[in-house]
Amino acid sequence: MIRWLRLAATATIILSMIGLGVIAGLFLVANAGWIPVTIPPWLTSLFGDRPHDVWLPALIAGWLASAILLAALVLWSMFYVWRRRQYESLIGRLERELAKLRNLPFTEPAPLEDLPETPNAQAARVMDALDDDEGLDAR
Repeated sequence: MIRWLRLAATATIILSMIGLGVIAGLFLVANAGWIPVTIPPWLTSLFGDRPHDVWLPALIAGWLASAILLAALVLWSMFYVWRRRQYESLIGRLERELAKLRNLPFTEPAPLEDLPETPNAQAARVMDALDDDEGLDAR
């Protein structure tokens, strides 16, 4: 499902870019002139009050580049948020698993199969001697 969706999204983006390129190319060929651009009043101190002649294909290319960069920024931020949520989910699952493993001796203690059925008298004397400060040679 995800591969199909990724393939469809990639094909859509490629075809839309080709279509935009063809439309922009035809539009720019038909309108390859210079147009006067008036400066807004709040920018007159920076650029002056006179109108500037701008080549129309460059103006349209700038608008198109701005729109593409804005769309790329939005898509990247959505992808970033999606990946971050995946990583946070993975960390949460690993923390829960680690907490379960830490509590394993309390929730499922190991069986006592390593202990002998009957006590060993020799081992009991040795352990008793180790508990005493006198050592093994006292008995």
